[in-house]
Parts: sequence; C-alpha cells; structure tokens
Amino acid sequence: MVWRTRARPWAPLLIAACATIATVWGCAGTKTQGSETAATGEDPCRYLTASEVEPYVGPLLSPPFRANSGDEVANRSGDACLYRGKDGRGVVFVHSAHGGKMAGTVARRVPAVMDRLLQNGAGGVHGAPDQQGPAAAIMGSAGPGPWDNSNWFPTGALMVFKGDDFIDVDMAAASGGKDGALDLARKAIARLPQPLDYDGSNAVALAPKPVPRVAACDLIPKDRAVAILGALAANPQPDPGGNTCTYTVAAADGEVSYPVAITWTEGYKQLNMLKRGMSTVTGLLGPAQRAFNVGAGPSVSVPAGGIPAMPKLDSSQQKLFDGFAKMVGVSGMSGAVKRGLKTDTTLTGPWDSAALINGAWLIATRHDVAVTINLGAADYDKAKALLAAACERL
Repeated sequence: MVWRTRARPWAPLLIAACATIATVWGCAGTKTQGSETAATGEDPCRYLTASEVEPYVGPLLSPPFRANSGDEVANRSGDACLYRGKDGRGVVFVHSAHGGKMAGTVARRVPAVMDRLLQNGAGGVHGAPDQQGPAAAIMGSAGPGPWDNSNWFPTGALMVFKGDDFIDVDMAAASGGKDGALDLARKAIARLPQPLDYDGSNAVALAPKPVPRVAACDLIPKDRAVAILGALAANPQPDPGGNTCTYTVAAADGEVSYPVAITWTEGYKQLNMLKRGMSTVTGLLGPAQRAFNVGAGPSVSVPAGGIPAMPKLDSSQQKLFDGFAKMVGVSGMSGAVKRGLKTDTTLTGPWDSAALINGAWLIATRHDVAVTINLGAADYDKAKALLAAACERL
C-alpha cells in the first residue's frame, strides 16, 4: 500500500463522516436497543451458549450475565450479555427484536454515501470503480450470510440485521476476529425463532466483582517507586482526573517521566485495541489514498500490519537522532527508536496479558483493569517493573 505524504483535504471530512455515522448508530443502533431491552425485559443472554463463545475467550469466569454495553458493568436490566473469560478476554453480545430493518437499511447505504461525500470533498478525484473507499473500509459489509444487511468494523465489532432484529457482536476484547464474530452471529440468528431457556439477569449475582478503585498514586506508593526508579525529582503527581500518576526522575539531559495510567473497566479491550490500532489505521490508509490521492505527489510504503520493527541504531546514530527529535519537539520518540519500534506480546509478569506496542507503550491487564505507561524516554526495564508493581496491587 502507499501513503501519500502531502496534505489530505479529505481528512476533516472523514472525521465529520465518522461523527455522522456515530449519530446514526445513536438513533438506530445500540443506544436504542439498550432502552428497549430494559423496558421489555428482553434477555440478550438467550442467543449464545457459553460453550459457543469459549473458543474465543477461553473458560468463562462466571456464567454469561447481563451488563451495560457502554461500560460492561453487570446490570440485571443491561442491554448486553457479557461472556467473560478467566484471563480477561470477553465477548459483548447485544440483541434487539425492534428497529433492525430501519437501522440495516441505513447501515447498508451509509458507507457508499460517505465515500461519495469524501470524494467530492477531495475535488472529485476518484480511484478505480472497483476500489474500496475509506468509509467502506471502516464499516463495510461483512459479506454474505443469513442476514439482510451487515457491517464489520476493523476494531472488532460486527452488526447484522435480519428482518426487524438487530445483533451486535463485539469481539474487540476476544480472539477470533471477524471469522469468530461471523460464527457467533450465525449461531444467534439460527436461534432467533427459539431462544435459550436462560436467565442472564439472575447470573448477575455470580458476575465477577469490579476491582476496588484507589487513587492512581496509591497503586504504586512512593517508597515502592523509589525502590524501582531511584530518587524521585518530585513527589508523584496525579492528573486532575485521578486516573494517571506520573513519577519523575532526574537524568543527565533533563527529567524523565513515567506516567502510569489506570483504566478500571474494559482493560482487556483497551489492550487489544492498542495492539490492533496501528494495523487498523495503516490498513485504512490504502483505501483512502486510492480514493483521493491517485497519481499525486511522492509516496512511501506503509505495511498493512503497522510500523515494522527496525534495527537498533549504533551510539553515534542514536545521538544524532536524539538531537533531531529534541529539536523538532518529539524527544520522546527517541526512546521508541532506541527500542527499535518493537512490538512484543509475549511479556510475562503478574498480569493476565501484557504487550509492548511499537516501542512506545507498555500496557498490561489484570482482572480486566488496564495499566498503561507511555514510555517516551523512560528506561524500559524500570517501566516494566513499575507495570508489575501496579498489577501486583490489583
């Protein structure tokens, strides 16, 4: 694929298109489903069995239970059913028997309409007729199946519409990807005429309890941080929202920060989204440039899998890059380059799952809480020790 380096006049339109799509889903999608589910008592846990979902999340931590689709908090009248694996993976399933026909019609038309809007906004420059535009890449059809219309989002969500029924299978925190989502959607549709005899509301009593929240700077006390990092240049600093604590140490060329951010719910989803994020974004750049930048300007290749690892620079090369990065105001980037823009998903420690992403972020989850460190110029081993210290307290 090719990434054009010149300015993209269609970028603001793409943002506007995404906002429009979000509004459409707010009117015809899961938000409406949630209120209807609560009002009618419809149970979304009656369409998939635990054994059908376990190939994608592993053994369940508890029986499937009703939850809110927005924050995955257990709720007896929640609009979603949550299948939570013991290692933090999970599938969120939503069903509504109402509104699917209208929403499906809108869903089928929106990608083509948005691509035409974006193309016109870019001056009417079009790619070949058979080439996919960016809106179609973001929310295009999932392909043929036992549904009338469908949309697959590369973030891991599948929406299908059958008659007036609407089904949403969110695989963002699970294994299996698109194929897994299609498998579960087919099973759910086959069960529409005769749902399971199951009560997801009663299962809420058995749902795993949320991890008790603490102030971000209490998760890794100052004395533990000092034992890992050495003397601090200042007291640990919480952010105004109370979800990040920054530990700062003195260094030869200035201070180095270790910002430790806590996400108390949907942690595994955040981990998966970060792991997939770069490949998703770069995967969408191909359709975008084909639609709007055909034949224009110089180009560089960007692989669909995201930023590749790079050989480490020698000391003189790294020194030159450090100086350049500081001059252009992205000094933190020198640390990622020093780490070779590496991605490592095999990290071991006191967590359910963890990863180094593109040499720039460390993220780990435990009990579905995510701890993330934006590495910048930080020492990698010390940052990983901080990550372990935080997870040990969860």
